[in-house]
Amino acid sequence: MTWLTILLLIKIIGTLVTIAIPFLVLPKTKLDEIAGMGAPSLTFYRLYGVAILALLTAYASGVLAAQAGVFPSGIVAMGLVSNAGAVAAILFTGRGQHMVLSTVFFGSIAAGLALAFVLQDVALQQPF
Repeated sequence: MTWLTILLLIKIIGTLVTIAIPFLVLPKTKLDEIAGMGAPSLTFYRLYGVAILALLTAYASGVLAAQAGVFPSGIVAMGLVSNAGAVAAILFTGRGQHMVLSTVFFGSIAAGLALAFVLQDVALQQPF
């Protein structure tokens, strides 16, 4: 298992459990509370959950590539934009104090992916 594989699996599992599944199964009232807003309909939340699943599917393809010794540049770029963009959106909308854990999680993943771009050979090495 490579360093990049570990990072991508942390992203996949963490996002699946905390975002994708809740947005696909929880009732609208609970999602309004979690999101800190009132979406016009439950469909909005469900579509967001499906979009997140699509991203996680792409991350999974990055795991397969990394395990095969190929650096998945497109997947890493997608993840960097997605996670750094999430941090920017949280901070620029003034939600940083309310979403500290999310900000740290997304920021850490973005930093790890940026580091992977710079140190591609290391990212594809096994840690132990």
